[in-house]
Amino acid sequence: MRGLRLRIAALVLAAAGPAAAQIPPEEQARSLLEAGRQYWSEGKYKQALDNFNTIVSGFPGTGSVDDALLEIGRYHLEIEGSPEKGREAFDQVAKRFPQSDGAPGAYYYLGWLTLGRATVPAELDDALAQFDRVQRLYPGSEWVPKALYAAGLAHQRAGRLAEAVDAERRASLEYPASDAAPPAQFQIGHCLALMGEPRQAMEEFQQVRNRFASSDWAARALDRITALYRLYGGARPAFARDPGFQLTGGDVLKSVRAILMSPTGTLWIASEKSGSAVPFDASGKMGASLPAQELRSLALGPRGEILVTGKLAIRVGPRDVKSFSIPSDKPGVPQPLEDLSAAVATPGGSFLVADQKRKRVYRFDVQSKPHGTFPDTKEREVIRMLLDGEGGIVLLDRQERTVRVFDEAGRLLRSVGPRGPGYELRKPVDVAVDPMRNTYVADEELGVLVFSPQGQLLVTLTAEDMKRPKALTLDASGAILVYDDKLERILRFK
Repeated sequence: MRGLRLRIAALVLAAAGPAAAQIPPEEQARSLLEAGRQYWSEGKYKQALDNFNTIVSGFPGTGSVDDALLEIGRYHLEIEGSPEKGREAFDQVAKRFPQSDGAPGAYYYLGWLTLGRATVPAELDDALAQFDRVQRLYPGSEWVPKALYAAGLAHQRAGRLAEAVDAERRASLEYPASDAAPPAQFQIGHCLALMGEPRQAMEEFQQVRNRFASSDWAARALDRITALYRLYGGARPAFARDPGFQLTGGDVLKSVRAILMSPTGTLWIASEKSGSAVPFDASGKMGASLPAQELRSLALGPRGEILVTGKLAIRVGPRDVKSFSIPSDKPGVPQPLEDLSAAVATPGGSFLVADQKRKRVYRFDVQSKPHGTFPDTKEREVIRMLLDGEGGIVLLDRQERTVRVFDEAGRLLRSVGPRGPGYELRKPVDVAVDPMRNTYVADEELGVLVFSPQGQLLVTLTAEDMKRPKALTLDASGAILVYDDKLERILRFK
């Protein structure tokens, strides 16, 4: 009998064991969330997304759903490159879980998405409203310094530089241990440079190096200090040819149509001889090229993507090739653009494409649907287009020998040329703009001319060994790289 009772007790314990060991749903969801974030940190984004989706679908009543939705939004935004899907996820967090710890992050990302596509003051105000909600409704949240930093960027885009400095200074000084502090301190220097205070800007950039020496922003700050000192450290700007700069490229350095330095330090060369745009890293090593027919120009998109313009189409990155058509005189019959000279992708999501045959710039959406001319219907022989650091659209008109900068709505912000005190442009062929809005113009007959944001000539580079400048770009420290068509070389002036 005693043995039977022992066997029954053992069976009861065995049956109760699994139930007693069952993990509560709240803990399961939290475990999935932690594992998903670990996957993310390891670069295993698909596995991370699977975890987050499992939380939303399988544990809908737990306290981890808001955090999972926030991570799903990040995946769509940062990994998949789908801002609209990201917005849907962030909206769910803000509306369904307004009192959760994920809500301030959702408002931050909603503001960031609005800021990224803002083209008019009302949209900038919408972005600021989202950032303000983070600060007002969740003052103790870790998202507050990020929201302050982003609010500073929005004020900067709106031209309210003093307000931008105030917001960035709060982020930098009140939250010195946050991830937002180094970029906020950097933006203080940047805004002061835009305000025409180069020496004070250099001091603020030095604070980045002093306070955040181990951050990536310290090296960027040194580059800005170098660029500002070269322009404003002495009685007049000083550039000297760098004899140590040598780039070996063979046929790539023949019939060069454009050169472009990327934010990561990669130098792109558009060579008609090689029929492609070819990248060179900082050590001079050649990378995988992007082929294009009858190359015309290069540009960087708002997210750092390379745009290669050929006569018939533009290439956006390694895979996406776009051609464009406009309405013809015959209803329903499109007319292709077949003589492109330049193109740029705008922060608002448009493509602006210059056509030499019609001498106009046309605006297209991401599906290549035409939306009229930019900035107006006037004929322009635009051979170069680029974005400045503030989202301004820079156009070089060869016929009028003028550089004009417009906002995305087509409003003129500033211009250089065709003539002014101490200069008269003759054959301008390329243009670059540094982060402080100084304009650099390559002229085949004059050399390289550097202008202040107000259009005043600062200095002209007419080195004896610069025979015929054909293309130019700037590196992060403000050094000028010039392709000389006669020498078939790239020269560096620093």
